[in-house]
Amino acid sequence: MKIQRTFGFAAAVLLTQLAVAKMPFTNDIFGKEEGTLDYCARVDSKSADKYQLKKKDLVTDVPENEVAEARKTEEYKAGYEWIDGELAKMPKDEVVSACGAALNSKN
Repeated sequence: MKIQRTFGFAAAVLLTQLAVAKMPFTNDIFGKEEGTLDYCARVDSKSADKYQLKKKDLVTDVPENEVAEARKTEEYKAGYEWIDGELAKMPKDEVVSACGAALNSKN
């Protein structure tokens, strides 16, 4: 259940942030989103390409230089490391299941 709440939280935050200027979310949330997708790609390697496409979709309308700058921030790095640590604490089969569900969602 905890993993579903983590993914639900991430999805809810992402959706509420989409109306903001160029970068549709804070650097912290951006780090958590990319960290989640990278973690999913590692534990579900046969779908790694699909997770990478989801990462690109996160910033489709954002200039590449803005994305690069966001990735350099401490907020991004902290968010990325935090979600990586949280997901690592969870059973792999639950993570794979949740990742698969997230991959198949329309968001």
